[in-house]
Amino acid sequence: MSRDSSPGLGQWITVTVMVAVSLFLLYKLYQFAGSRSFYPTGLIVAGIDVGGMTPEQASEVITNRFIDAPVVLHHGEESFEIGPPRAEFTPDIEAMLSRADYQRTQQDFWAGFWGFLWGRPVEVEPVGLQATHSREALQEVLREIASLADEPAQPPQPVPSTLSFQYGTSGTKTEIDASLADVEAALYRPGNREARLKVGPYEPERPAINLLTRLLVNLLQVYEQETGGVASVFTMDLANGQVVAINENVAMSGIDLLRVPIVLETYRALDRLPTLTQRELISDTLISQPENTSVNDLLSVIAGEDDLYRGAEIVTESMQRLGLENTFMAAPYDEPLRAGKPGLETPANTVEALRTRLDPEIQTTAEDIGILLSMIYYCAQGNGGALLAVYPEQLTQEECQQTLDYMQQNQIGSLIEAGVPPETPIAHRHGWISDTHADAAIVSTPGGDYVIVGILYKPDWLEWELSSPLLTNISRATYNYFNFDNPFLGDANAN
Repeated sequence: MSRDSSPGLGQWITVTVMVAVSLFLLYKLYQFAGSRSFYPTGLIVAGIDVGGMTPEQASEVITNRFIDAPVVLHHGEESFEIGPPRAEFTPDIEAMLSRADYQRTQQDFWAGFWGFLWGRPVEVEPVGLQATHSREALQEVLREIASLADEPAQPPQPVPSTLSFQYGTSGTKTEIDASLADVEAALYRPGNREARLKVGPYEPERPAINLLTRLLVNLLQVYEQETGGVASVFTMDLANGQVVAINENVAMSGIDLLRVPIVLETYRALDRLPTLTQRELISDTLISQPENTSVNDLLSVIAGEDDLYRGAEIVTESMQRLGLENTFMAAPYDEPLRAGKPGLETPANTVEALRTRLDPEIQTTAEDIGILLSMIYYCAQGNGGALLAVYPEQLTQEECQQTLDYMQQNQIGSLIEAGVPPETPIAHRHGWISDTHADAAIVSTPGGDYVIVGILYKPDWLEWELSSPLLTNISRATYNYFNFDNPFLGDANAN
């Protein structure tokens, strides 16, 4: 054999390289075959890379990320951690890993080996998160957080020293429904499991009318305790009918408050416009006029004859028809009861413990007068009401308005008038006798229109220095309730 037939260096190198490559490929093939029991490189399950993991390892990681890791909820400056099980959050790990196994077993062997060899794994489809939770349970968790972290608004409070009301303080309120989407998204994320609750300002409510009741009750209790008398108050919000009623059904002497229904009955009796003389009588009756001549003359107009007692009976009958059963006139002003005809019995004056000494001829209650004024107001506004319902052919909107126009001219500079700003329109009628002082009004203010009636009784003699400031303060407190944002402080301390 010649020396030229033996293998050369190049051949040896070639064989060596081929053997090395073969060994390398066999080694990689062995590695790849072993890796086939693991999930393919780059496989994403529920947002987590589980490539190279066993099913047990993947299950542990998913559990750690979705069940063991808390969700952090931010409420303003505070943070709360909640465990996903509290929201009954349950990932379906078995179903997700089953789909992952499908990705592993369906991968082409040689295509996978080629990708493994070159570090470029064959593309695999990600497996999305499969999980459920209870929205009701999550809402309950958010309500618990809200109960701990929300700051309740503090309600308004009366200020007795100024007869006004101070603002409450605003608070915070978690908007649970608006927060749900962000919290649920955090539950379904494998990382960055944080959410910010929507927290809005919670403004204090406008004071309820019982706040005015509290202020007036405290005010009137002092009067009753010191005098042994009775303070009767009735107010009505003419926008919604809400009332403050304190001793509202205590029977009281009717005094000049009964001039108002007498004028109404005059309009009802007339089938034409009042004459000049009749207009003067109406004006004298409703405007500050101490004499009773004009009001008694109107009783004759109501009767249709010169019979004042019949006029008084018609006024009483009309009040009863309107449901004002505690209001009556058994005799004209300055006249005694008819012989053999006692005063009328009413629910108010037949109670077992009567608290006032009553004029047997003319009686009413704060509630009756207040309701009557509201009827006139609604009639004048064209909003119907009891007056036009009971007397549709005998009273008109214009006559109701004329009644209020006359009452608005009744200006005395004290009582209810003194409790409101000077420019405030007030249609009122006042009156007093030795032991009873009263004022009843419709007050029109920027914050709303309302009826206010105050009747004070003190055994034997009621001093003006006592009654006038108290009725003014009742008026001021009521005005300030309706005009909460712009109270009239007046000169409360001077009273």
